[in-house]
Amino acid sequence: MLGLTLKTIVVVLVCLVAADIAGAIACTVLDILPLRGASPAVAYAVWLVFGVFCGLFAYNIAGDWSSPSGEGDWTVRPGAERIGDGVLITSFVVVAALAWLFYGIYWSQGVDGEYYVPDSEPHSIVFIVAVLGAMAAGRFVLMPKPDAPAV
Repeated sequence: MLGLTLKTIVVVLVCLVAADIAGAIACTVLDILPLRGASPAVAYAVWLVFGVFCGLFAYNIAGDWSSPSGEGDWTVRPGAERIGDGVLITSFVVVAALAWLFYGIYWSQGVDGEYYVPDSEPHSIVFIVAVLGAMAAGRFVLMPKPDAPAV
């Protein structure tokens, strides 16, 4: 279980950093295009999309890395539900700890970070909810049912 926890922490942190960098680049590019000022929802949409992909990638990579090797996708191997639960719980703890850290550093100080995560509290909350929602969807919606035949 310790291996699953450590692997999940590494994968979640790497995916969050990669999504944050990609989201910041996308927001900067959109800021210099003629779309600037067209809608404040554009930045929220960017962070929502990057959050969903970050959550799905992190869940799948952490689960695959933590599961025993075998045929097919890791979600159809024995013990996949236990591994998925471990990945999901560990990810929730990591993201909650990061949110608490960013609250203490940025959000409670009144820092105006425009639309970059983690500087901007509302954009960060959209990103965090998207990441955790995608991971929960990966565990409870996308994982095959035990009685369903594997594809």
